[in-house]
Parts: sequence; structure tokens; C-alpha cells
Amino acid sequence: MASRLTLMAPVAAMLLASAASSAQQPQPVPQPAGQPLPSRLDTARLNQLVAQPARPEPRPDAPVAMAINWGQVAEDIQQQARTFQRPSSLALVNQTALPFVRPGNPEAADISSTNLPVLIPGTAALGLDGNARVLLFPRPDFYTLSISGPGLTIEVFGTRLAHARTPDPLSTRRLNATGGDGYRISATEYGRELSFNRYGAAYSITVECDRPEADPRCGNDAYVRNLADSLIIAAGTPDTGGQ
Repeated sequence: MASRLTLMAPVAAMLLASAASSAQQPQPVPQPAGQPLPSRLDTARLNQLVAQPARPEPRPDAPVAMAINWGQVAEDIQQQARTFQRPSSLALVNQTALPFVRPGNPEAADISSTNLPVLIPGTAALGLDGNARVLLFPRPDFYTLSISGPGLTIEVFGTRLAHARTPDPLSTRRLNATGGDGYRISATEYGRELSFNRYGAAYSITVECDRPEADPRCGNDAYVRNLADSLIIAAGTPDTGGQ
């Protein structure tokens, strides 16, 4: 999976008229040399400007693309390369034997258009022994990775879009309820959900089991936390909004 990572009218003089007497014609005030006098007010242009509709104010809940800290991404790629004893070039790293699962759907070929780091769980953390169906759906500002195996579905979602609206107090408490690693983990009806912020983007990992009450991968936080710890930078293309 190839990817790139390359490391933001002259000023018109006013016409003044002197009204010395009713019989006296108005005389223009002498202007400094080199400064032309307008012959008349361009009322047609004025009317055009007045007729233009005012631009609507941005909606407070409209998503905004956040700047990505590509400098930090580059440092982590270097560390990642040392960990797996591979070259530090992202293009080489992605095309060699880094241990993450490879998506098999045609849409995954558009991953080079994604303007945030694409994080994918390591193969060993999945524990699926090659029996996984992997689909990747990239977009410029977000991506979705779906991994399914026997009795298990995993979804990884990453986005650089943020909403301007201030969250409600409950959401604020939840956002602040992180551990030392920055993970926010909650139990769901079918498993676990983990979310965190990194590089200026937001990520989440959802784990769902066919039998959540009997499957330890969904019965506690250990499996989803191990997936988050195993995430590998697999792709990502900076745009003009990066740092």
C-alpha cells in the first residue's frame, strides 16, 4: 500500500463645495498634485454591493478539518521502523513486511488521498491466524477499517473532522475520563469501544462479538486495549493544513 509523507482602489479624494453665496458656483477644493478627482459617484456599483446577500454565519456544529501534526507522525514512523528493524522511509515501510493486516477491497487503493495518519492494528494483536476479512474505506478527512473473523467484528475509525459546538457537560466529563495512555474505554451491548486523540485526529476501535457474554475479547478491556497498543502507521498524506 503505497503512500506519501512529505516532511498555510487608490483612496479617492472627497469633493468639497464651498457655498459662499447662492449666486456663486461651487468650486472644488484644490487637491494634492498627482491625486485624481472622481467625476461622479458610481451609484450603479454601490447599488450592486448593497443588493448582494450577506454571507451566512458558519453553523456552530459544522465540522472543521483539523491540522495534523505531521512532525510527530514522522518521529513515530522512525521509532516504528526501529521497532520492526525496517528502513525509516514510509514508502518502504508500507510496502514491506510490517505486521499489519492488508485490506483486500478495491476501494482501499485510494488510501493515498487520506490526509491523516491511517492506523491499523498489528496482526499479532488480532489473534485471527490469517482468518480475517479486511476492508478499508478511505476518504480525504477520515477512513474506516473493518476486520471480521470467526465470531468477531472489529472497526477502526479515524477522522480529522471536529465540531465547533461546545460539548454538553456529560460529554465533557466523558472526554476527560481518560487513563494515563489517553484511552477512553466503554462497554457496549456487544463488546467494547475505545477512543483516543492523536496527531490532531480522533480515533476509535470498536470490538463486537457474536457471544459477548462468553467471549473474553468482548468481556473485558484487555483485548481492545491490546489492539490500540498495536496500532501501526500504515499510510497518510499531508495536505496544506498540516504542521
